[in-house]
Amino acid sequence: MKKNIAEDKKSQAVRSKVAIAACPSYSPGELKTALAEVLEAMGGLSSLVKPGQTILLKPNLFSAHPPEQAVTTDPELVRQVILLCENAGAGKIWVGDSPVGSQDEKELWAITGMETAVFGTSAELKSWHVRQKTLSCGDDILAVPEWYDKVDVLISLPKLKTHCLTTVTCGLKNVYGIVSGQAKIQFHMKYPSPLTMSAFLVRVFAELKPHLTIADAVTAMEGNGPAHGRPLPVGVLLASRDSVALDAVGCMALKIQPSKVPMIRFAVERNLGSMDDSMIDCVGSGVSRLETVRMKPSLSRFLKYLPEPLFRLSTILWKLRPKIMEKQCIKCGDCIITCPKNTIKKHKRGDYPHVMQRNCIACFCCMESCPQGAIALQLYFGSLFCVAQKRRRKLNK
Repeated sequence: MKKNIAEDKKSQAVRSKVAIAACPSYSPGELKTALAEVLEAMGGLSSLVKPGQTILLKPNLFSAHPPEQAVTTDPELVRQVILLCENAGAGKIWVGDSPVGSQDEKELWAITGMETAVFGTSAELKSWHVRQKTLSCGDDILAVPEWYDKVDVLISLPKLKTHCLTTVTCGLKNVYGIVSGQAKIQFHMKYPSPLTMSAFLVRVFAELKPHLTIADAVTAMEGNGPAHGRPLPVGVLLASRDSVALDAVGCMALKIQPSKVPMIRFAVERNLGSMDDSMIDCVGSGVSRLETVRMKPSLSRFLKYLPEPLFRLSTILWKLRPKIMEKQCIKCGDCIITCPKNTIKKHKRGDYPHVMQRNCIACFCCMESCPQGAIALQLYFGSLFCVAQKRRRKLNK
């Protein structure tokens, strides 16, 4: 009897739809066709965007990398969505994101191709270097631009990538970019482990939930994402009003169960979306293509399996830490500015930055902010015996 009641409730639950369109390249023609397909499956853009409304397009502008490196949302996709919003009669179309740290916005827009994306359209690139307002998010306070209150419709345009802390980054994590970049540094310090950061990101998503998510997986990123992995041709666009379901479907490319990704699992526990494939309708010309893809995960993927106390203990036994690759480093200092623990230093003026391993919390903000990909992951082994020896030597001094 109990089983029948559970089955009845499941059958009555709202199903989620994820549209997946084949899109072999970023050519305007192929993007137009793919966008038309996924948006039709969502009921058409006109069902969401009304004449005169203010629309915020939120691409992933993670850091100042050119489009071919697959770190950020492709500018041609952003441009095509702008044109569709114009056709729907949008009053204002804003485009923007706040990367971690304090990157120069004009440089960011130029290198990522966003200046090209908005050129000749009515869209405006929005700055985060403006007066901020605060939003309550559980026990945390988020800082977002004051102009965010004027946004009527939020369309999220993430990039499908692997991630060294959260396993995957796509729809759920993309809205975190609405939070001020400087504020994000402190949250990385407060929530250093994959589990605590994932739980925090889900709370942020609940506050800033988008109306529609269109994910760029024409070229995704595998390996040590989100900034220094390898571009991988996947050849699809994904769209859904349920970002949780979209991320769960994106896990298909990683060949992992969505329930193994803490961020997705926590979002489902808060009833923010679906991850059960029996409750998700996947439709479109790109479904079979996504099923054949295999993205390689990050080296640090196993960190998510560690409970918080064990995670802290593991940092004593072994350390997965960033290392400055001097041959690639240009001494720009972005990693020093971004580090929430101030653990990256230059011993002398003109020296290469150096990671002070003892204070590092493995948040990988430095890797995320480095424009040259000059920071790699390195595994340092240690033991409780070694720690005891160090403490003994200190006492003897």
